[in-house]
Amino acid sequence: MNNLREIWGTRFVHYITELQKYLKYVFTGHLAIVLVFTIGAGGYTYSEWLKEVPAEFPAALLTAIILGLALAYSPPVTLLKPADTVYFLPLEQKLMTYMKRSLSWSFYSQLPLPFILYIVALPLLSATGTGSKMEYIILAIFMLLIKWIFIESEYNLRHALDGKWIWLDRTVRFLLAGFVVYAGLVGSPLILPIIGVLIIMYNFYWRKKRMLKPFPYDHFISLEQNRMMRFYRFANYFTDVPHLKGSVSRRAWLGFAMGSPNFGKPGAQTYLIRRTFIRTDDIFWLWVRLTALSALGAIFIPFPIVVFIFAGALAFASAVQLIHALRAGDDFRMDVLFPEKENTRTVAINRTVRAVQWIQAAVVICAALYLYGMSVTPLLLGAVILIISEATIRLTGEKKEYE
Repeated sequence: MNNLREIWGTRFVHYITELQKYLKYVFTGHLAIVLVFTIGAGGYTYSEWLKEVPAEFPAALLTAIILGLALAYSPPVTLLKPADTVYFLPLEQKLMTYMKRSLSWSFYSQLPLPFILYIVALPLLSATGTGSKMEYIILAIFMLLIKWIFIESEYNLRHALDGKWIWLDRTVRFLLAGFVVYAGLVGSPLILPIIGVLIIMYNFYWRKKRMLKPFPYDHFISLEQNRMMRFYRFANYFTDVPHLKGSVSRRAWLGFAMGSPNFGKPGAQTYLIRRTFIRTDDIFWLWVRLTALSALGAIFIPFPIVVFIFAGALAFASAVQLIHALRAGDDFRMDVLFPEKENTRTVAINRTVRAVQWIQAAVVICAALYLYGMSVTPLLLGAVILIISEATIRLTGEKKEYE
């Protein structure tokens, strides 16, 4: 028993260390800038909208849907590894000692999301006159209990059915949680105990089913590996993650943008860099994501000076990260054998980044037309993106590629 506690403790420390190692790169990168501007602009827009929200707005229904989704998504975090299939097998009768700590961590780590959404929804509920302070407190307590039961319920179902029918299970729990939130807000206290009993009986049913089945190591190990791989893919947008191998996609629908290879001619490096940008998932989706965020800022931020800073910061993040990503690679590449001048690759990288930043400027200008109309502001916004991108390319391009 003590060994399983120690194993969980050791793995948990290693897991937290792993998260901290990559999150420091995530939140010191462009994401921190995006979060500051997004939260600020979103909060201002939300507060202005609350001043005019009609009393008949379905705030209770909207809150029930959002919180129901947040509560229903409750995957267990087990930290299991492939070798556990062999080493944990003799300890299967005592495995619940390990799993109790796993479910506790799952509960505490997933609890902030529904409560943050609930806190954000409170001004809307108050503005529409939905619920009272006492009902808000009771609903918060119910949310605590529901989240704990749902995490245990999803673990029991995954154990009993080897991970099958999980989306049907989540749909059922979404409906139950949504009814609880809605009934709690519209003042139907008699319904709450009935739904509460259904949630408890649903969990007991799958707990009994779970006790009849051996522990499905393969399913929970696969679930854990997929969860960590999603985190590594996310962290890989900000720094190199050795656990993750980059993936490529053909993206035939962008084949027209690559042009002709022209091997043996001066355009070979330009073709290779353009092809690398289009077909490498990490680089391509990084640019798409930053361009989409910049466009959303142009649509929803009503202050020109703020949107100039926001789009300029993202233009800098796009250009500098594309340059570094396209320069990255093995110490030796086949393209160094091309019969071309030494700086041809650097020129090709700058040319490609400059081209995609022009596309980003065009997209943001089109998005800004929605909010600002035919005026000088969208053109100035595009000019800001191009100036900052060009300055980033020139300043970054002064460094030699191989140092």
